[in-house]
Amino acid sequence: MSWFVPLLLVLLTIPLVVALLRANELFALRWRAGKLRVVRGRIPQALLGDIRDVLRDAGAPPTELRGVVEDGRTALRATTRDLPNHVNQRLRNTISLWPVAKIRNAAKRR
Repeated sequence: MSWFVPLLLVLLTIPLVVALLRANELFALRWRAGKLRVVRGRIPQALLGDIRDVLRDAGAPPTELRGVVEDGRTALRATTRDLPNHVNQRLRNTISLWPVAKIRNAAKRR
């Protein structure tokens, strides 16, 4: 019985931790087999197409990308370190053209 209360506290804090980690997230994307899919959030169709073009042209490996707000700007975070530096740079250049407000006001993808 002594382990029940700590276990309950841990289980109750997990959703809070996840929510805090995603508080600055604008969108999450998954790149697999040449297809880019919106996992969460909002992203303008034109930006989605630009990111798809960069990944396709580079022959990028499967990865997940998160668009997050950092210092009032949009930044992309990849879950894999396999993306070459020139691909990361092209993605940074692409996302830098889009203000946070335009991304937040995009229609939600389903």
